[in-house]
Amino acid sequence: MAEHFMKPSRRITNMIAKELRLIVKDRVALFLIFLLPAALIGMLWWVSNQNDLAIGQTNPGDSGGETTVLENATEEFESGIVLGIIDQDTTRTYNGVDLSENFTAYLNMTVDRLIVYNNTDDALRSLYEGNIDGFVVIPDGFEANLTVNEPTYIEVHIDATDLVTQSSVMGVVQTATVLFRSSKMWIRSEVFPNLMIEFAPDADFVESIFGGFIVVFSSYLGITMTSAQSIVGDAPLRRMLLTPTNRLEVVVAKSVAYVIIGFFQSLLLISLWVIAFDLNLNTGFESLVIIMSLTSLTGAATGILISAISSTRLQANQMFLFVLFGTLILSGFFIDVGVLDEVLPLNQGLKLLIDTAFKGLTLVQVASRVLRLLAFSVLAILGATFVFSRKPTLG
Repeated sequence: MAEHFMKPSRRITNMIAKELRLIVKDRVALFLIFLLPAALIGMLWWVSNQNDLAIGQTNPGDSGGETTVLENATEEFESGIVLGIIDQDTTRTYNGVDLSENFTAYLNMTVDRLIVYNNTDDALRSLYEGNIDGFVVIPDGFEANLTVNEPTYIEVHIDATDLVTQSSVMGVVQTATVLFRSSKMWIRSEVFPNLMIEFAPDADFVESIFGGFIVVFSSYLGITMTSAQSIVGDAPLRRMLLTPTNRLEVVVAKSVAYVIIGFFQSLLLISLWVIAFDLNLNTGFESLVIIMSLTSLTGAATGILISAISSTRLQANQMFLFVLFGTLILSGFFIDVGVLDEVLPLNQGLKLLIDTAFKGLTLVQVASRVLRLLAFSVLAILGATFVFSRKPTLG
């Protein structure tokens, strides 16, 4: 009886060993999994050292932006931005409305939601947890300075790890500033937004954030590309299926084999990323390897599902290309993709990497995203098993 219960585990172990042997013998697969992502990190390192890259800079002499804002001032704003506000101004010297409250009202017009905070610690915590896209601090003396025509600064705090939102936050604050000034017929730049960068990595944005994107992108799609050929056209698997082998055992064994490969790939990519750009991370190296291994698991599950659906290797390649471009477009790195940003595995893997590496969150604090990756992997494995069990042949 004990021997009977050991058979499934032995079969899975043998299939894992077989799959690893096939991958090791396949030089093209090893190139795609290890050398190609390493080459991408190397190219990014070379480019960042050859060029002084600047992202998100604007020309302070460009006066066209204010004109556009004034033209659209009467339109309804749909910025999609949730902003925090801290009003520290206690002065009351202006003959008219309270200027800090008046500026807050204009700011409220340009955002979808404005949340009032009593101190910067609470606002910073909300920004840290992603509840707000940024927050504005109106300093004490705001109204007094404006009353005597002295320039005054407001602090605009933004998340350095979210490039797309940075420009949106600055846009709504500048819009509110122009509307506020035009309502008082002030033609000088009496109010200056002072940008405060939070959670900024030690390295440049390109080296840290975009480098992290390349690491996760390479890990997920590198494993997906190779595992997409793991079932379709697998001649040894045809013979193995003539024995009493469960289809779920095959899918699990292949997933484990590719996760093992993904683990070593993660070690390589994380090491190159940290060493090449001399990053000072706010979390342990082991946490990043665990996150990257989870990303590899989702990539393996995705690839095996593609391989189970496909009838030929050509179909598997075509489906992978669709997944490749779809994943790139919907990654959330370049554009806002809405609710999909909370579902797709590459998006979750990138957020996990950034939140732990630069914001210092622990795996326990980001447990919800870890569970999403695991849930996606389980669903993809079960889906691959369901499709695989109903295929008459392997193609």
